[in-house]
Amino acid sequence: MASHTKVLSNAFAQFFGKIISIGASLAIVKIVTGFGTEFYGNYITAYEFLAFFGIIADGGLFAIAVREMSKKPEKSEYILGNIFSMRLGLILLVTLIAGISAQFVPTYAPVVKIGIWITGLSMALTIVAGTLSSILQARMKIQYFSGALALGKMLLAVCIYVISQHIGLFENVFFTMLWAGVLSNVFFCVLVSFFASREVSIRLGWDFSWWKKTLKMSLPYGLALILQTLYLRIDVVLISILLGASAVGIYGVATRILESFLILGVFFGQAILPRLSAQEGDHDKAQKTLGWGMEILLIFSIPIVIGSIIFAPQIIQLISTPEYLSSGVFLGSDKVLSLLVITVFFAYFNQLFTFTLVAKNRQNYLLFVNGFAFALNACLNILFLTRYGIIAAAISTILCEILVFGLLMKEIWKHFRIPLRVKNVGIILSANMILFSMIYSAHLQNNLILAVTSGVFVYFGILWIFKNQFFEKEK
Repeated sequence: MASHTKVLSNAFAQFFGKIISIGASLAIVKIVTGFGTEFYGNYITAYEFLAFFGIIADGGLFAIAVREMSKKPEKSEYILGNIFSMRLGLILLVTLIAGISAQFVPTYAPVVKIGIWITGLSMALTIVAGTLSSILQARMKIQYFSGALALGKMLLAVCIYVISQHIGLFENVFFTMLWAGVLSNVFFCVLVSFFASREVSIRLGWDFSWWKKTLKMSLPYGLALILQTLYLRIDVVLISILLGASAVGIYGVATRILESFLILGVFFGQAILPRLSAQEGDHDKAQKTLGWGMEILLIFSIPIVIGSIIFAPQIIQLISTPEYLSSGVFLGSDKVLSLLVITVFFAYFNQLFTFTLVAKNRQNYLLFVNGFAFALNACLNILFLTRYGIIAAAISTILCEILVFGLLMKEIWKHFRIPLRVKNVGIILSANMILFSMIYSAHLQNNLILAVTSGVFVYFGILWIFKNQFFEKEK
């Protein structure tokens, strides 16, 4: 029980820290969307464009660092030092490539092209903080990283609010908001550095033979991550090129909310990676851990998907303005969200399967899966985006997540016979049925805040009764 609890508490430490970050991020969305769809579209584009390049600077090294430090804790300082040096070089190279390549996109406004240089600094600082956090992840002390992230986002939200209230003081509000992001990431990076330094001494490592061996090991996973980012974000980039800033603004509000939901799956996958890596030599334990992880993800994914479909208009209205809502033939962010949120169910399991295959050293298969998904999503968007608009992007994303789910499940099944417990699945489904019966019987469909508040108590109250089913003591 202690081991399961530690994995879950590690994931929730990240999640609750991220909840604060999400709250701050949604507050930022609320403020920035008030400047209009074009302004917000440019703001989103400046950050989304960098997302492609940010994952290149990772190169798969974060997951490899966590895995290796979990297996060899006595060599943590050596591993972190060399990973840190490798990623600093990648950061410099990738930031330059991103900034230069953005200048050649003809449909990007001049402010976006300049803004991408500024967000490049934010990306670099975020990657440095992420690199240092690998020691915290390996030692299951990720709550320090999550706290730093939350404080950084809160600082950014305050800065954005102050800027919005005193726009006359700034020559260019758009650039000022982007520089506020740099400031918040400096603060974030300093905090993470402090906590990481309490675990090991932070210094650069220059063991080039180790670099060569690690790059050979991480390259397939790094390329898989690049392709995963591409297939998940190619829709936003193609919308910005083919449909313009306003369309990006409408689509971007929905994707921002979706990212807030998806983060729990990412954090849970990262939290379970050290344990799966440590259990690589014990197939039965690893198999049970995987089955347990799937049950936990079922608990969270089902209510998120169904609840978001029911309350999509209220969610969008809460964090943006009425111009983002559907009206007549106009497809708003609420309709986009009600479609995109379906991917949460598949994406949660895809993250778990991905980290499980990393623990099994099956990075090459991940490369194939994500490459295929990227090619499909890109082709579907190019073929149908100009004809059907942003609805085509949403449907393409759903199809790709389902495809990835099927391919990853096929590979997982080769290595494990997942012991999903039928009784536990029945408890989860029954709890969801009770939850949504309560919402409809109490006529809470139009009251988001009350529905969420009462729903959390009812849903987790039911699951608490059966907590021993999900946290059985390990032998």
